[in-house]
Amino acid sequence: MLLVFITIDAQHCLDGRYGEVALFDSSQIVIEQNIEYGVAQHYFTNQNVSLLMDVYYPNQDIDLLEERPFILMIHGGGFAGGNKNEVAYECMEFARRGFVAATISYRLGWNCDNVICFNCFGSNLQKAVYCAVQDARAALRFAVSQSGAWGIDANWIFTGGESAGSITSLLCSTWSQAEADSWVPAGLSNEIGSLDASGNELPNNYEIQGIINHCGAVMNVNHLSDNENMPIISFHDSNDCVVPYGSGNVIACFCSGYLGVSGSSSIHSYSINNGHCSELNTVPQILPNHCTYPVPNLVRLASCFMKRTMCGFCMSSQTQDTNAQAICSTVTTTNCEDNLLGCTYSNASNYNPSATQDDGSCLFLPSCPEDLNLDGVVGVNDLLQMIGAYGSDCD
Repeated sequence: MLLVFITIDAQHCLDGRYGEVALFDSSQIVIEQNIEYGVAQHYFTNQNVSLLMDVYYPNQDIDLLEERPFILMIHGGGFAGGNKNEVAYECMEFARRGFVAATISYRLGWNCDNVICFNCFGSNLQKAVYCAVQDARAALRFAVSQSGAWGIDANWIFTGGESAGSITSLLCSTWSQAEADSWVPAGLSNEIGSLDASGNELPNNYEIQGIINHCGAVMNVNHLSDNENMPIISFHDSNDCVVPYGSGNVIACFCSGYLGVSGSSSIHSYSINNGHCSELNTVPQILPNHCTYPVPNLVRLASCFMKRTMCGFCMSSQTQDTNAQAICSTVTTTNCEDNLLGCTYSNASNYNPSATQDDGSCLFLPSCPEDLNLDGVVGVNDLLQMIGAYGSDCD
């Protein structure tokens, strides 16, 4: 277990708020839809695209808290399809727990035929990814500019998403311009602008505090080093062939595979090896599947993840229990100061007999420790993962 204490925000480290249990009824949530946060030219059609946002927040006549943490949720769809309504449930549930949540439309399509795998090119997909990140960053700038109207605390910004949306969220939060330029086709940023030069001209005055990753990936795990203590909670299927759980190509189950990426397992391993906070929740599977983590459970765990971050600590853990209990309603600033947080379950590998309050960090060793990639089979991929880590320093 890794337990790292960070800056405590007493304003948001509140008993019973931002936790596993909803604080507000859905009728008490205000939904503002189709707000234009920017306009951007589509790379492949040259048409201007109106970029739209839906925002969910507690009715300010009922919730008297003046400022709330904000989370941007981004839908998936292979950068070719999907819409913002696909993460409406998550936005509503986060708002019911006291957050301001938003979901967005962004530029879709990478000049493929109707059926993926025909006349589709990886360089086009790279361009679509870059444009999506531009749009997400424009959305964050816009949300911060509306802090007063929506009751947002701009000091506490989180991002999240599913599949392509999660890739966008991760890159939006961790990419530097130089890293993006090193990955996309040469000269793209000179052609369409930097990561922060599209959609709108609002100032870039936000800092992301944590990421919710549902079956996403990064292009290079070393890019995570720019945000050394960026907490990440991940949810991923162990046998995902759309976005690989470890390292591999995207869309490999339908085509020969396009871009090489590093999925949630690789992100978690890199983060742990470098002392970063990372939580990995795996759906163990034998047959291929994609983004099947139960969404209500994901919301509860993700809410607690954000609350722990705001309460001054983040932790590293790994589990294959898709019904893992989310424990954070009793986490407050007082708890952090007066109690010794840790794992209080004696059968856990990181049991702390001195802990006075469980912090949800317990690690339970898998029944088959040789199964390094948690796919239920001890095979060649486990050997390759071990070889890939050969020579690395261990904590």
